[in-house]
Amino acid sequence: MIKFLKNKRGIAVTLFPIMVLPIIYISTLVTEPIIDVGINKGSISMEYDHNIVVTPPVEEKNPDEEIPIVKYEGYDTFGELRIPAINLNQKVISSVTADAIEISSAYLYSTDGFNRPGNTVIIGHNYKNGELFSNVTKLKIGDKIYLKTNGQDEIEYTIYKIFETSSSDASFYNRDTQGKREITLSTCTDDVEVTDNRLIILGKEE
Repeated sequence: MIKFLKNKRGIAVTLFPIMVLPIIYISTLVTEPIIDVGINKGSISMEYDHNIVVTPPVEEKNPDEEIPIVKYEGYDTFGELRIPAINLNQKVISSVTADAIEISSAYLYSTDGFNRPGNTVIIGHNYKNGELFSNVTKLKIGDKIYLKTNGQDEIEYTIYKIFETSSSDASFYNRDTQGKREITLSTCTDDVEVTDNRLIILGKEE
């Protein structure tokens, strides 16, 4: 009889974990929080809660989206650049690509939108043959630059600084304009065969 009880107790001890562990495992599945990795594109995973309303982040409005697009040689343009001192009048292509800057000057960057308060950077090739930005090397302090946004009035800028710098230097792009419009023209120097420096021309709205 004692032997039987011992055997019975041994069977019970052996079967206990087999019976109980699956129940514990199932209970953890029921009580464990559900994780949603798809809420709010790009956000960190968060616990799902029916009482929380998740809204997408508000995107800042891009002021360039308000500019009417005018086509030129198959490219979108944002406006026109005019510099009377060197008889320059060009469309400004809305973005820089290798093919686009073979056609005209192009809009590289701005702190707060094309031709708006802040700094607008426009680049062009210097072919040293009078085409595109070849003649900006002749500009002087005090010369005028005019930039017109499609559908808006032309803005007059006065050149106040001309200098050379390396092609990787962008330190002057985000300069403090004190709430006024400024413009930056950038092109290769005339000695492009021996250096990759850039000629930089800064102008400001009076």
